[in-house]
Amino acid sequence: MCGIAGIKFFNKIATNRDETNIFQALERQKHRGPDNTNVKSQGNTIFGHNRLSIIDTNDRSNQPFIDETQRYCLVFNGEIYNFHELKNELLAKNYQFKTASDTEVLFFLLIEYKVAALEKLRGCFAFSFYDKQEDFMLLARDRMGINPLLYSFDENQFVFGSELFVFEDLIPNKTISDEALNFYFQYTYIPAPHTIFEEVKKLEPGHFIEINKDKINIQSFWDPKADSQYTDSYENAKVELKKKVEFAVISQLEADVPIGTFLSGGVDSSIVSAIASTQKNDLHTFSVSFGDQQAYDESQYALKVAKHIESKHHVIRLTEKDFKENFQSILDSFDEPFADSSAIAMWFLAKETSKHLKVALSGDGADELFAGYNKHLAFQKSKEISALKKSSLRAAEKVLTPLLLKTKPKKIHKLSKFNLLNELAWPENYWFLASNIGEEAKNLLLKNSFKTKKCYQTEGASLSDFLWMDQKFILPNDMLKKVDLMSMRHSLEVRTPFMDKDLVKFANSLPQKWKLNGSTAKFILKETFKDLIPGEIFSRSKQGFEVPLNAWIKNSWSELIPEIWFEENYIQEQGIFNYSAIRSMKKHFFSNIGTSNQELWAYFVFQNWFQKLKKNA
Repeated sequence: MCGIAGIKFFNKIATNRDETNIFQALERQKHRGPDNTNVKSQGNTIFGHNRLSIIDTNDRSNQPFIDETQRYCLVFNGEIYNFHELKNELLAKNYQFKTASDTEVLFFLLIEYKVAALEKLRGCFAFSFYDKQEDFMLLARDRMGINPLLYSFDENQFVFGSELFVFEDLIPNKTISDEALNFYFQYTYIPAPHTIFEEVKKLEPGHFIEINKDKINIQSFWDPKADSQYTDSYENAKVELKKKVEFAVISQLEADVPIGTFLSGGVDSSIVSAIASTQKNDLHTFSVSFGDQQAYDESQYALKVAKHIESKHHVIRLTEKDFKENFQSILDSFDEPFADSSAIAMWFLAKETSKHLKVALSGDGADELFAGYNKHLAFQKSKEISALKKSSLRAAEKVLTPLLLKTKPKKIHKLSKFNLLNELAWPENYWFLASNIGEEAKNLLLKNSFKTKKCYQTEGASLSDFLWMDQKFILPNDMLKKVDLMSMRHSLEVRTPFMDKDLVKFANSLPQKWKLNGSTAKFILKETFKDLIPGEIFSRSKQGFEVPLNAWIKNSWSELIPEIWFEENYIQEQGIFNYSAIRSMKKHFFSNIGTSNQELWAYFVFQNWFQKLKKNA
């Protein structure tokens, strides 16, 4: 992966000062590509690029990529996995290549086909392509949203970049979005097309932007929903699934630098690592261990898989001391408020992996394709539960809450959440399960709280519809953003084979009963690869990629958390939060009553981001 940035002026020619501004913007995201940074102008446009050299590491493949006639220019972040095949197609059309990179292939493909080139690409990408003669610019983001692309425009200019840091100086007058705040303090992230600022947007996955002179057009070019439903047998589906997963993994192993895998010890990363090991006899795998925090530690399972596939395994042992020493650096990694706490573990995993490799494969995305989360099971159970059972569960909650709230708050919270779920119809039950904080808590917290306009809807109400919503909402805005943000912070490229376009379409065509079979999640995926890795990896319960955040924060509160964040005058002057809710949140955290830890972490991340915003203003 790399970093891109640029600007297209509608009413003037670019100046040296404008070039300097793009250079400064690139410096703010240099972690995305420390191998080369460059800026080039073409009339009324400026293109900037931070390069992380992966394919053809020679300087000849540096960007911005411009042809000899100076007519065309490309800045590109990503990998095109089928670039050899596409190169042969272009050679047949008499294109002459001077590099061995996928960048040059994409460059000529866009010259030849313009927007139609998007249909031919297999990979992850965010790019801007410009034709100076026609004054035409094309920007696009890959199908599943693996790579980020942000933009801002007014009557004078169009600005784009890979991270929000790029816009700090290029768009000096920015306004915090109330809608983004409402999204963030309910879901713990801000979904596309929104960012924390009103003036900057994220391009949605599978979308492109055409700019003809000063006319801007934004369109979708792909959707993960299946084109048709699978009608063949279950046994044949397993054969086809195996082929598609293996193809996706193997096709993503090409690199001119060292490559390895993340290996958590869960199903998805174990499958990816096992397939990769059949192609690379020196495969390096990486996992995180929390030592004495056994509830969070999967390293023993990762080690069993590593021994089974004979990889060179690295265990990254995290302690409270590591967390304290890197606390500020972790917070400063977020270009906008983002409070999925599993990003902490990803930050450390990427940091250590980057000392050995430039590229790692991960198992991200399989849960959203094959129903791997507990919420998927809860959703299905709530659809099947009888009215009598609903009534008995409500009665149980009333009896057990006063008895177990202090000793077993998580069990009471789980029961309460399931009872609330049972009262909701589609799509409100989806948005309820997607919430990480909860609408009621968000409403108490924010002074200007309101129901957010949901980005995606579907007429159906099945588990398949639920998974499609996950792929459109949670996957790109939470899971894939977390991986991109934390890995690129350490100049590490992470590839996600389960996001292969053909694999996604195929998975979405399968009957939902093959994915969630009774209480067994990812059933067909496990059945397909059950002979590849140890059986206990498939039989153990799902474990999230979490850290012991509560304990670490409590033990180090006075060292890590500025007291001003909880002072009434500061909160009132800020004008965003209700002071009574902030005071209550802190009290509950230390008394172990309630479940405010996610809410509290979201508050920390926001306040750190806000302080930096004011400091740089």
